[in-house]
Amino acid sequence: MGIEYRGEEFIYAVVTKSGLLRPFNQTDGSTSISADTIDLDTKDKTGSDYGKVTQELSLEGVITEGDVFVDEVEEAMWNKEFVEIYEINTRTKAAKKGNYMLSSFEKTYSNGDFATYSLGANLNGKLTKETLTEVPDGAPNSEEPTTP
Repeated sequence: MGIEYRGEEFIYAVVTKSGLLRPFNQTDGSTSISADTIDLDTKDKTGSDYGKVTQELSLEGVITEGDVFVDEVEEAMWNKEFVEIYEINTRTKAAKKGNYMLSSFEKTYSNGDFATYSLGANLNGKLTKETLTEVPDGAPNSEEPTTP
């Protein structure tokens, strides 16, 4: 019997001007693939066929001190730049990589809660598969502030 995956075993990494970044403190991520339907209805046959196939992904996390991801993704969106995003299986180091248009980026600052971000992106072109030699580093361990 196979071992089930946990959500934290799949992470996203984004290529920005600083290189391949693993956003600190990712709390959620999802990929959605959908296809338009073309209905066929002639004298000889009826049925459905594939129309346009699209892929969207979303990524959420906690805004963390020292994480340049938030600023660099926001800058890329303002500059209308496409970014490479990797979906990484941390068990196998297998990754799916694609060029994405950033369709939404939201920062939320709710009183009493962590400050968070949410990124939405649409695939431009095709995905490629590769195996990474290492998984990008995430957030460093938190240290309690010291008081003098």
